[in-house]
Amino acid sequence: MAEVTPFRGIRYDASIALDEVVVPPYDVIPAAQAAELRGRSPHGAVHLDLPVAPGETAEDAAYARAAATFEQWQADGVLVREAAPSLYLVDQSYRGPDGRERARRGFIARLRLTDFAERVVLPHERTHAGAKLDRLRLYRAARADFSQIFLLFPDDDGGVAEALEAAAGAAAIAAAREAHDGDGNLHRILPLDGPEVEHVLALLCEMPLYIADGHHRYETALAYRDERRAAGDHSADTLMVYLCSMRDPGLTVFPTHRLLRGIVAPPLAELLARLRPLFEVVGAPVQGLEASREVLERLGEQADPGRVFGLYLPREDVCVTVKSRRPEAEERLVAGGFSPDAAGLSVTVLHELVLREALGMDPRQAENHIDYATSVPEALSALASGHYQLGAFLNATLVSQVRALADRGETMPQKSTYFYPKLLTGLVFDALV
Repeated sequence: MAEVTPFRGIRYDASIALDEVVVPPYDVIPAAQAAELRGRSPHGAVHLDLPVAPGETAEDAAYARAAATFEQWQADGVLVREAAPSLYLVDQSYRGPDGRERARRGFIARLRLTDFAERVVLPHERTHAGAKLDRLRLYRAARADFSQIFLLFPDDDGGVAEALEAAAGAAAIAAAREAHDGDGNLHRILPLDGPEVEHVLALLCEMPLYIADGHHRYETALAYRDERRAAGDHSADTLMVYLCSMRDPGLTVFPTHRLLRGIVAPPLAELLARLRPLFEVVGAPVQGLEASREVLERLGEQADPGRVFGLYLPREDVCVTVKSRRPEAEERLVAGGFSPDAAGLSVTVLHELVLREALGMDPRQAENHIDYATSVPEALSALASGHYQLGAFLNATLVSQVRALADRGETMPQKSTYFYPKLLTGLVFDALV
């Protein structure tokens, strides 16, 4: 049973413009942007959630400084704790990477942490241990949640959405505040309380929750909880989370393309020969970055897009579209131990049949050779730099596929999903006391 509750959030004082202090999630901020964000405002959330910038050496003093800053801002009135427990409705109006305008609704609350074995919170991606130590050191120093992880709930009958709409309608709209992210998307936050909120929570307690974004942070929160419990302290039993319905019309998943470095990519003709038993070529190869961009941005228009991939070879400046053969590709994966659900995922096909079988990459080492890009222009720009030997472009994983795989207890490779827009850090904080 999921235990989701309101909490007394700690928010920036109304006199502070949120646009000046909110920041992207810590793990998507490059070093150059981190420096710019730190200089933008002395009260920016970056000083709390990113005490060690990318490329800097992690030292205990940096985490201690973030903890002291959090306490000082509360003492100075920069941050103010809510008088009563609330849920925090977050409405986002955004333009996606595909250029379409959308609106997504979710809310921020506290979740009582449960182990994955309890099947209350379900993961869908694999994680690496190295990415967790930074967050654990921040927990130990600050004893607070500075950002949220992103969870999904089924809401198959739309009951939670209706209850949330009722709660929003009963709220004091004057309490809403707005912020914009670096892409110009609007984020509107509104505290909610009252009986309508209790109805939302009662409906949620019967539903499983699925991690959309934040697997590393959830696992780190479990580790910190266990540390505190061992010391007789249960203050870390909860985690601040953002929840969104799987049925929300503004919930979209975009693909994350792969940029391969430090490998030997064969010439196009040889690559296609290796792929031919399990893939067919769609159309003719195209030459040049602009022609490649036009083809790659239309991958989603292909029939059965989950089986379609674009491969760009920088050395030859050529792009080819391939499609996995049915049923040969799925049968190969199922014979290799994958479930039918996993065998139908584009990331499984890419990592197993293209990267492992065609290119000979050891799956255990593949992540050491992969960088990621979330748009075709960004990926092609990086590929043109000369640092990469191959670009692999794919279509998005469906939310229904995420749910089916998580229900089976299976996981996908890292960066299998790209939920957009990201959640802003600084809308609300939570002290673990």
